[in-house]
Amino acid sequence: MSRPTWARWVTRISLILGLVALVFTIRNTGLRTIADYFRRIGWWWIAVVILEIAITSLDATAIRAFLSPEQVKVKLRSAVLSQLAGRAVNAVTPSGNLGEAVKVSVLVDHVSQSRAVSTILLYNLVSFSVELMIVAVAAPIMVMLVAMPPSLRGLMILTGVICLAIAIVLYALVRRGVLESVARALTRIWVPGLAHIRGWIWKSAAPSRYLLSQPRYERWQDRLRAVDSKMRLSSGARTRDRWLGIAAVTASRLTSMSLSLMILHAVGESITLGFVAAYTVGGFAIYMISSLVPMGVGISELGNYGLFRALGENPARGVTLVLARRVTLIVYAAIGLGLVTASETVKRARERQGERTVASGPLSVPVAVAVLAEVRIVTTAPPAAPTPVTKAAD
Repeated sequence: MSRPTWARWVTRISLILGLVALVFTIRNTGLRTIADYFRRIGWWWIAVVILEIAITSLDATAIRAFLSPEQVKVKLRSAVLSQLAGRAVNAVTPSGNLGEAVKVSVLVDHVSQSRAVSTILLYNLVSFSVELMIVAVAAPIMVMLVAMPPSLRGLMILTGVICLAIAIVLYALVRRGVLESVARALTRIWVPGLAHIRGWIWKSAAPSRYLLSQPRYERWQDRLRAVDSKMRLSSGARTRDRWLGIAAVTASRLTSMSLSLMILHAVGESITLGFVAAYTVGGFAIYMISSLVPMGVGISELGNYGLFRALGENPARGVTLVLARRVTLIVYAAIGLGLVTASETVKRARERQGERTVASGPLSVPVAVAVLAEVRIVTTAPPAAPTPVTKAAD
């Protein structure tokens, strides 16, 4: 399948931004700090690499499963490349969302745009729902095993209930149609002064005062429905593939938690069930806030310092965990961006080779007919045979 022009530009621009952000992050972290944490973790880095490979493979398996029934068009290595590219860009750019567009741009090489968008959107919704469910399970465990004031105990229970409720709402939205539901809601949100601003910018005669105008919603409706229908168990999607994707995402998130706990164990932290529950609940809130900046620089350190101190643990170990994971992400981003850059270079070389082949290829049928029309076949009589000498003498 031919890749759209927008997909090429999204990938290339994202790669440039990702590489610039990676250089900035390495400079901000410091090569000496990176080398120091490599030495501090020691031989545990082998396990870190194995777990990172497992996480990427599980995420790629989930993406491929959510492509059902068109997963046969996408090989596992293409899904791995999509996940590598997206996560590498997400790791070094603010908000961690630019990489999702990169994943879509890689997948549209093989499937339609609506299928690629629905797959990545479904993958992210399932991932977020799984994380919410993990927090919902961890919160009551934390309440039972960790000593805390009654007010904080109530807050933790409330946190678990809210996470469970949000996960259920997300499931209902997928069943109903996420994009169309959100777009329909935007057409009902009135913003004071918005019509005046739109009229001033776009010089429109009758600008809408709602976040999304009704005419624009009607123009988008068919495309939104096409994406929503592919997210539901319709358009040929199989139930077993959907459950495989959910299982792969769950295993990926649990493996990621195991990676963090393994690093803490490597630096001397005592791992107990109560600590795991408390770290899961508190770490999720820190993760959501820190995603606003590349690699959570500053926010993650401060948040983990406060969390470990509140739990009565050594705060330095929380900061060590953040820096060790950041070193891992830097290496991951460098490998991912390098592989995607190489892949884009190969694709570009193939496109140029194809263009040269077409330019120097055989004559087209109309040209060949025109050439043959100019060819004239001339018929001449054969030369006369020479007269024998004996007959000439007679």
